[in-house]
Amino acid sequence: MRAPTVLAAALILVCAAAADARAASPPTATDPSDSGVLTVAARPVSPTYPAYGQVQPVSLMQVRAVEAGTVARLALPGEPVRAGQVLAVLGGAQARSLLSRLRGAARAAEIQLAADRRKLTAHLVTRQTVAADEAADEAARGRVSVALQTLTLRAPAAGQVLAVTAADGEQVTAGELLLTLQTGRPLLTATYYGKDALAIKPGMTGRFQPVTGRAIPVGVMTVSETLAPDGGEQVELLPVATGRDPAASAGTGWRSGQWGTVTLIGGSRPMIAVPTRALILDRARWWVLVRTPRGDRRRQVVPGPVRGWTTYLSQGLRPGERVVVQNAYLEFHRGIARRYAPPD
Repeated sequence: MRAPTVLAAALILVCAAAADARAASPPTATDPSDSGVLTVAARPVSPTYPAYGQVQPVSLMQVRAVEAGTVARLALPGEPVRAGQVLAVLGGAQARSLLSRLRGAARAAEIQLAADRRKLTAHLVTRQTVAADEAADEAARGRVSVALQTLTLRAPAAGQVLAVTAADGEQVTAGELLLTLQTGRPLLTATYYGKDALAIKPGMTGRFQPVTGRAIPVGVMTVSETLAPDGGEQVELLPVATGRDPAASAGTGWRSGQWGTVTLIGGSRPMIAVPTRALILDRARWWVLVRTPRGDRRRQVVPGPVRGWTTYLSQGLRPGERVVVQNAYLEFHRGIARRYAPPD
C-alpha cells in the first residue's frame, strides 16, 4: 500500500512545482496597462433639435420661396386648393444651377464611396473612412431630394389662396413671400433658441410626440424671420406623408391645444463616439485622458449628441486614439492634494 502513497505525494510535488513556474513566468496575455482603454472610432450620427411644440388654431399660412428662381404656375387669389396641389414652381437659370451643383456633388460623393469600397477590400482604407463616405453620399442625395421638393411648392393642406404677392415670370429671392394660404387645419408651432434656431431650415423633418397619443411625423414649413420678445425663433410645422400617396397626410388626429415635444433631425455626419463615463468635467470644460507612449495626457473635447451611454464628440479626438474609460475621473485628479495648501 506504500507505492500508491509515494506516487500521490510525487504528483502533488510536481503540480506545486508547475504552479510555481507559472507564477514566476511572465504573463502571455495583453499588457495590464491597456485594461480600461478604448480605441475610439468615428460613427455617422444625426443631430436632433428638441423643442416644446403646441397645436394652435392658426388659419393663415405664408408660402415663401425656399430658393431663388423664376416663378411659374402660380395659384390665383381666391382659388380653392387641395392638399398637395401645386401652388408655384421655381425655375429659371438659378434653379437649374442649384440642381446641377447639388447633383454634381452627389455624383462626386457616389464615386468617392465606390472607390473607397474597392480600397477597403484591398485593406487600403479603414471602415471608418467608408462609413464617413456613406454618410456623405446619403447627405448629398438628400440635398438633391430636398431641392427638388422645395422648387415645387405644394399646398400643405386644403384651403383657399387668400392673397398673392408675386406673378408668373417674376424673379424672386430665397425667403420672399409668394402667397398667403388660408387653411382650416390647426398648425403645429415650436420655438427654438440660440444655435438650434440657426440650424432649423424649411424642409427638415422629424416627429411630434404629444403628451398623450402616438408620435406624428412632421416637417418644417416656414421659419419666422423675426425673433420673439424672449429671443426665440418660431417654426411652423405640418404633418408629412408616410404612404405612397404624397398628398396623403399623416397625423390627421391632432387637435388644437395639444402640446408635447417636437424633435427635428439634422443631416448625418461622422463624429467620435466615446463612453460617457470617459468624460471629465473640470473648471467648466470637458476633458478625456488619452493614452500615449509617454503616458496619459489630458485632452479638452467638445461633447455633442448623447445616445444612451455614448457621447459623440464634435471636437478634440481623432479616430484611432486610445481613451481611458475606467476610473478616468480618479486618474484625472490624481495628486490633486498637492495643489492645495491646508487651511490654517
